[in-house]
Amino acid sequence: PVELIAIIDNLTKFKEDKDKLLSYMQSVPRLNSLLEYLRDPKQVRDLAVKLAETSAPYRAMRLIDIASTLGTGLKQNTYEGVAHQYSQKREWFLVLSLVAKGLRWTGRSTTRLLNWRTRALVETSRFGLLDGVLEQFKNVGLKPNARTFQLLITGHIRNKDLTRARSCITLMEEHGFEVDGSTHALIASAYRQLGPDQVVQRTTLDSLRDLDGKQATSALNSLIQLSLDAQDTSTALHYLSLFDHPQGVIAGNGLHHQPSQNVPPSPHSFCPDSATFTMLIKHVTNENEPDLLEKISSLIEKMKALNVTPDNIVAAAVVRALCTVGDVHSALQIVAQMCQPKTKFETLAERLLVFGSVPKVKHLGEDHVAFIAQRVKLDVHLFNALINGVSGWLGINAVRLILRLMYTNEVTPDSTTAEAIISWLNKSERAHPRTLVRTLKNILSPTHRPNPSLCNAVITSLIRREQTWVTNDTATPLPPPPNRRTDTSPTSEPLPILTSDEVPQKLGYRGMTRFLVQSLFTRRVQSNRFTFAQRMKRTAMRGDVSATKAYFRAMLKRGMHPTAHHYAALMEAHANAGMTDQTETILLSAIQAGVKPNVRLFTILIVGYGRQCKPGSARRVFEEMVRRGVEPDLPAIHAVASAYYKAGKAGLARVFLIERWTSVAPVPLHSSLETASFIDLAKAHRKLHEKRPIWFKGKMRNKNRNKARRMVFRWKMKRV
Repeated sequence: PVELIAIIDNLTKFKEDKDKLLSYMQSVPRLNSLLEYLRDPKQVRDLAVKLAETSAPYRAMRLIDIASTLGTGLKQNTYEGVAHQYSQKREWFLVLSLVAKGLRWTGRSTTRLLNWRTRALVETSRFGLLDGVLEQFKNVGLKPNARTFQLLITGHIRNKDLTRARSCITLMEEHGFEVDGSTHALIASAYRQLGPDQVVQRTTLDSLRDLDGKQATSALNSLIQLSLDAQDTSTALHYLSLFDHPQGVIAGNGLHHQPSQNVPPSPHSFCPDSATFTMLIKHVTNENEPDLLEKISSLIEKMKALNVTPDNIVAAAVVRALCTVGDVHSALQIVAQMCQPKTKFETLAERLLVFGSVPKVKHLGEDHVAFIAQRVKLDVHLFNALINGVSGWLGINAVRLILRLMYTNEVTPDSTTAEAIISWLNKSERAHPRTLVRTLKNILSPTHRPNPSLCNAVITSLIRREQTWVTNDTATPLPPPPNRRTDTSPTSEPLPILTSDEVPQKLGYRGMTRFLVQSLFTRRVQSNRFTFAQRMKRTAMRGDVSATKAYFRAMLKRGMHPTAHHYAALMEAHANAGMTDQTETILLSAIQAGVKPNVRLFTILIVGYGRQCKPGSARRVFEEMVRRGVEPDLPAIHAVASAYYKAGKAGLARVFLIERWTSVAPVPLHSSLETASFIDLAKAHRKLHEKRPIWFKGKMRNKNRNKARRMVFRWKMKRV
């Protein structure tokens, strides 16, 4: 009841002072009747579990504090029940506080509670405390179980610390626990951030026969995800064919089903679950092909045919996919049908779509919208997906309206909401680093620490800012690379995501990002593949080949598998240093290593030949790119044309630009451009792929107008 909740909130000021609490409750008649209730451990446990299920789960710990202050001897199952509810709601910081309270009030704990604490440390990226987990078990007189070691192993792998992960496997065997199929399945799931490892995939595949149905499905999902991340469609197809009804998952997705070979015998069936379809929906969304809406409809039909009930993660993936294809109406329909009190779709769409325009596309079928909306409970994942999808089309005003809608439906924003807003600022608005950091400080709650994703967005913005210093001859150049005699090798010790030495000193960036560096260093969060790619890109901008190679070797030594981004940075470093032949060798090595070549890799090589005034070689690389089935984009065409122009062949440059331009975008050849020079054509060409912030709509000379837009934008961000 509301009155009881108000009483609990009011009594917290007397916690840990039994005499004051007793005298206060005895002096108020309606509180005096609660004394008997609060001294009954069973009733306190039931109420605490119920409070943990509400939108304000912290009140469960307040109730435990009050009951413990009155001397009620709560059993460990009270803490376990509340911890279970917290884990279901992913309130990991509350789990840490709850286990600490249990130790303080009772002096004891259980293996389940300590395991939940271990998982909470992993989920909150507090990797520095993982080394003391086994010591805490020893201090309270408990022995860790297999689950404890599995959590430690996956935590170290997620932190990209393979040395500690191997040590935990050894300790697990020393404690008498066999490294079985469930452990291999968890390792495969955590290994995604390190890349597709053949040994891990083979071991997990062999262990499927030892897993039950749910664990086997989870392991298969991990293997499929590893293959999709590496763009290895054939291997992903093979893993998909291990399901009992592969035609229900594969057919109609542009993948031709082939019967799998060497399928491990298993007494259990491999049935796809909601996580399988979430993964496939995200994959087709990232591909962003013209028939994306048909693929989403097909996957929803297969979920219905296989009786797979969608969860919140599936619904969020569908909402994000619909926004990607431009079907914002259907995405809003899904969210509007789940809102309580029920929000009329027309009202929500009218209030949101007034802030911008979306493309006119076909809408998802009404039956598919109802299938998703009627089986899912509204939570923060749906709103985060909506912010991610809608913000690119409708801007900051739509974000403010969605946050207001979250407040109306009593949905609390979390760290993922902050990630969605920061990601939108970084990608769509291309915000200044100072704006990103200021926003990050304002929207993070005290319990939500900066995570690697948020830090990577800030690093990306810093690198983009540094790139303007490199390309602008009048700006202050970047500082020279550090002295190799005093600089520590990146392979000699653990490397955090961000260090103060790597932040440029210009404009006070080091002081501005100090809280990020300190937070990540305190929790011992290690660099991931994205961070290494950013470090390599930063050294590549300077043409520092040796430093870029050192980071590449350090990443390989830590067990991480390179992607196209790492090879692109390595190629860019050699190209900027004038080593074009080595750049082409790296491209061939990347293709031989299984990296799917993209237009970015070929464009780097074309630009390198253009700087050396070798238009023939640049044209040869361009034709090779087309021969391999890689579609050229506007920057690649512009790079070849620039190579001709730098070699003094402006006529050939103009002909090539017009000839290839028509294959990518319509050429605005009106009367003024038909006789235009190559320079004028190149300027018009660059405008088509030039990225500017949404608020930047005026010309550069209108500085006052742009300043006013920036001020309005900052005011709106404060409202957010």
